Amino acid sequence: MARDVSVEVPRTRDAEFTEFVRDSSAYLHRTAYLLCGDRHRAEELVQSTFERVYRTWAKVKPGTERAYARRILVNLRIDAWRHAHRESFPGDDNIPIPPTSDHAGHVVLRDELVRGLARLPLNQRRVVVLRHLLDLPEAEVARELGIAVGTVKAANSRGLARLRDLLVAQAEVVEPVVVDEKAVLDRSRAALRRRRTRQAVGTVCVAVLLVLGVLTRGPVTLPWVGPVVLPGGELIARLLDGRIPGPDLDPTGNAPVVCPEELPGPTPTRAPEAGEDVGPLRDPVVVDAADARSLSCYDVDVEPSTPGYRDQSGVPVSADGESLPEPRGLTDAGLLWQFGENRETGSPSIVQNSWALGTSSSSSSLTSYQGATVTPTDLTVTGNRVVWSEYAAKNTSPRASFVRTLIDSRGFLTTVVDPLATTEERLWLIATTREHALWTAGPTADDTRLFATTLDGDGTPAELAAGVTALAADEDEVIAAVRNPGGGGTSTTTIRVFDDLTGADVTGTVLVEIEHDPSAEVAAAAVSDDVVAWTVVPADARTGGTLYALDRTGDGDSVVRLDGGVVDDLRASGSLLSWTSTDTASDNPADTSYLYRATASASGYDGPDLARYPGGSVAASLSGERTAWLEDAGARQWLVEAAVVPTLGRD
Repeated sequence: MARDVSVEVPRTRDAEFTEFVRDSSAYLHRTAYLLCGDRHRAEELVQSTFERVYRTWAKVKPGTERAYARRILVNLRIDAWRHAHRESFPGDDNIPIPPTSDHAGHVVLRDELVRGLARLPLNQRRVVVLRHLLDLPEAEVARELGIAVGTVKAANSRGLARLRDLLVAQAEVVEPVVVDEKAVLDRSRAALRRRRTRQAVGTVCVAVLLVLGVLTRGPVTLPWVGPVVLPGGELIARLLDGRIPGPDLDPTGNAPVVCPEELPGPTPTRAPEAGEDVGPLRDPVVVDAADARSLSCYDVDVEPSTPGYRDQSGVPVSADGESLPEPRGLTDAGLLWQFGENRETGSPSIVQNSWALGTSSSSSSLTSYQGATVTPTDLTVTGNRVVWSEYAAKNTSPRASFVRTLIDSRGFLTTVVDPLATTEERLWLIATTREHALWTAGPTADDTRLFATTLDGDGTPAELAAGVTALAADEDEVIAAVRNPGGGGTSTTTIRVFDDLTGADVTGTVLVEIEHDPSAEVAAAAVSDDVVAWTVVPADARTGGTLYALDRTGDGDSVVRLDGGVVDDLRASGSLLSWTSTDTASDNPADTSYLYRATASASGYDGPDLARYPGGSVAASLSGERTAWLEDAGARQWLVEAAVVPTLGRD
């Protein structure tokens, strides 16, 4: 009897890669074009991306190929931005990229969109492209760009506002891009061969240099010249002596906190100039961020320092390959919470790292909704309680958001099984006290309502306010910036305090009332028993924002004039404040973190004192008497923790 026999032959690496090129070329070309605005540069960028993906194809997990390639593409583009001071966008009438089945392909691409993107600051442009044209959640955009979620939200809000003024409603016809999968494969193979050849040549050269170095270590006498030290001998001497060329490093490998012989002088302060806006503060002093001094060993006692590097996809990782956590998850016990991966199951999780104690990580898995793992979007910590938000996968219906919590009891993680809240609206801001979780939800960041519920999961969420633009909490109270559009060319924002969320009155009390330009916004806030702080950022963040610090225990109010940009992750602890500021006035925006002793009692002087965290401190946080910051030196990364000296002056 004749039978049909089929033999399944495993696909080769090249066949799998060719199929990937065919399926993802349009998607990657569209992304590259929107990021750089030039067809030829977009094609070069995509080809470079394919070459890097082909090089590590065996390591790419199934189902993550497109995300892996997109991350490489974005990192390559960011590297180009860092080396170019100004971009020039062409005026092509057609965008040479076809629509695809991806969500971004349903957006009508047009010349006006590209022109509008070209006129945005670089950080706003890349956030808008990744967030809306590629439909990535804020947390994923933050991870791919290496910035905090708050910075993503602020840049996204301002970028969209700017685009609304620039775009016109006229769609253009798009032309398909023809991709030769075989040509892409051939070029990727050739690039890999060239790389391996260079590596082999480099290895041989290093080996020869090391051999020569061993043989010629120390002075070598040359005829008519005398004793000299050859380059190979100098290199081997440095290696054997433990001295690696580069900047001065401390024993942990990171750029050290400065330690002057004498206590540094205070940051200069000044009285407000005539007509200078100081908000609702009483007789404040003014500090200019440009005058901030360097953080010193009189401010902090550095404890653990975790060296790291950027992996092939540009993500900061530690020596064992695990992601370096963002400092925003810092607790006063020296723990760091972050979104990560469960080592045993490989599933996305909330991970606790005891960097200060040198112990291993523990974790708790995220929600699974309609058979798909959710995406975490934001996280906040108070004491031993952790609250975070989650966003369902885009193929679910309805696409829901969740608020969840867990408790850390002597190293044992207990997760409340059911979410504290489930909503079909987007979650934007989140905070927690010892007993309550708070969040804002709404269709857009400009149209939200504030809710609160108990952390035991038994309460019904209560609505507290609408139009909240900033939210913060400490152990027993919450502050919210509530915007009230007004007439006469001004708007009003009230800072409301909620300190009795278990009572019947949940309207809060007004602490201060702020009048500001309608295009400005109270964008960040922080609260402690000693200070309340908030920032006001104009529509054009390049003109510089302002931070206001209200002294709740005395008369030491102050104003900090920022060097342009957006404040992210503003924290308060006692009379101390910390934040990270992005200088959006620059073509290559840089992040700088600050530690602010907002009162005379914290600074040891007659007024406040402002210090910059060391190096390229792209993120910093404060909790209790501890601080942590992440330093970025290109290929090298460090996560540093330290104990804050309560008062700057020492005995």
